[in-house]
Amino acid sequence: MLSMSRTKKQIALAILSALLIPAMPTLAQAQIRTNDVGVSKVMEVNEITFHAEKQYANPYLEVDLWVDLSGPNELSYRIPAFWDGGQTFRARLVATDPGDWRWSTRTTTGDRGLDNKSGSFKATAWTEAEKEANPNRRGFIRVAADNHSLEYADGTPFFYTADTWWTALTGIYAWGTDDCVGGISFQDAIALRKSQGFNSINLIAAFPSDTIKGLWNKHTHGEKVGEDGATPFVIADPSDAAFGVDYKRINPRYWQQADRKWRHMWDNGFVPYMESVRRHEQWYDENTAERNAFVNYTRYLWARYGCYNMIYSWIHAEGVENPAMSYWKPMVNMAYNALGRMPYGQPRTLMAWGSTLTTYIVEPDAVPIGAFDIHNVSNRYRDYNMFGQLRDIYDAVPTLPGANVESFYPGWGGNKPAEGLDLNSMAQFMMYGCVLNGAFAGYAWGDGYYAGAKSNGEPHGHGFNDWNAHTMGHLKAFILDEGHDYRTLRPVSKRHLADNDLEWCVLAIDKKNSTGLGFIAANKNHSEIIHLSPDTEYKLEWYDIDTGVWSNPRTLSTDGAGKLMLPDKPNSNGWAFRIKTSSSSNPNL
Repeated sequence: MLSMSRTKKQIALAILSALLIPAMPTLAQAQIRTNDVGVSKVMEVNEITFHAEKQYANPYLEVDLWVDLSGPNELSYRIPAFWDGGQTFRARLVATDPGDWRWSTRTTTGDRGLDNKSGSFKATAWTEAEKEANPNRRGFIRVAADNHSLEYADGTPFFYTADTWWTALTGIYAWGTDDCVGGISFQDAIALRKSQGFNSINLIAAFPSDTIKGLWNKHTHGEKVGEDGATPFVIADPSDAAFGVDYKRINPRYWQQADRKWRHMWDNGFVPYMESVRRHEQWYDENTAERNAFVNYTRYLWARYGCYNMIYSWIHAEGVENPAMSYWKPMVNMAYNALGRMPYGQPRTLMAWGSTLTTYIVEPDAVPIGAFDIHNVSNRYRDYNMFGQLRDIYDAVPTLPGANVESFYPGWGGNKPAEGLDLNSMAQFMMYGCVLNGAFAGYAWGDGYYAGAKSNGEPHGHGFNDWNAHTMGHLKAFILDEGHDYRTLRPVSKRHLADNDLEWCVLAIDKKNSTGLGFIAANKNHSEIIHLSPDTEYKLEWYDIDTGVWSNPRTLSTDGAGKLMLPDKPNSNGWAFRIKTSSSSNPNL
């Protein structure tokens, strides 16, 4: 852990460089196009740089610069620009379709260096092979037509398969070296999870007060800053743990170091799940000017990183016993009322204590349903009780996709496995159980290393393969397998499974009862599926969740009452399975 004196010195130097010295090129600029005339690719970031002529006491708050972007097929977007230190402002523009694109700043700021600027560029399409190499080239993710799942803009299904590194953008995961608290470089960590089938990282954008009061996990206190010690906001009074952060003054240097990580995630096909700050920030208790600056912060995150595929969470504020959740609701409402949707329509959600249905969209201070594109369950219960919450989300009106963004964490002291299961099998039970009970938008893996180091200080680099984490890739392969279309399924565990009070067996099946996906936990041997068509043949295939291999199909038949007796599992592990009638059809086959 950094000494406090060293930390304070680094913070002071970082603030000085950001606020007094003219902005330097961002660390990611070598990878981002900075010219506004020429040929680009669809979904590539085109960064436009502006230099203000006026002097501002606080350009972060005083300048409200937007860029209007228009393209073919009557596409148009309004993109916020962000202050990047000194007199420099930047806007990150993305062509979402091939063709000619134009942009303009209009006349809104009264600054001749910012107003009446315009330009154009041409975007060309990627080949299918190039899209296969990086799925982000398929376009921004969105809610699919079924309203229960997600897809890329070209219609390809997207199934969120995340690992949890809340501190990913900080020096906990250093750039290019494993000499850091996390014990592994950011690039190596991304490469490892990519090889295992992950396509997302759960992260929190910043930890403004960590250097003055420490936010969870004592082994990372004071470390959740940039690699040079830069804090995300100016620390006005390091001795004041409650109000020492000046939320009105952002520090671009921290965010410049995060830029290259965002670009690296995009290049590797990742779609991060980003939250603004943790509930531990006492932002809601600040004076009016600082509370209002939460809108500016949200806008800044969208301006700087809204050019990338992501799922955005307005706040990390689970914990109903902690009154902070109710205090954060008005803050979220303020940001939503001011900003609405993300620049390119990326999905928004709000981490819940239990379910978003029972926390945020209820009074008092309800967050409007318009602030959500995805519902989620998180943190509370972390056992089969989450399955019922997800079924409620599936059945809710209006219909929105469901995801589990924070489930059972093996290796964290607060999580114990259910009777008959160990940590590994409990984690896998939750993976398949949540998804097949309605989390068709996706699922996030989390474990004892969620902060970058375990509670005993052991770095994350030591534990990337613990507790069968690598089998998350097999979950994604199971859901997206071409032998079925998971988007046609509905969760039916309570209706179609006998003797299932504790839900050790789960099932999702289509409306015709012709295709179903299921899972049987390690502490249960077989199950009975009921309410199927009588005297009907089904093909059963087992799926090995540890290897991702399907078994050869075998034929089973329902009895005259529509009951299908599943045989014993191949061994005592948890097993997934698929059933299909001979009459079932699938356009993907």
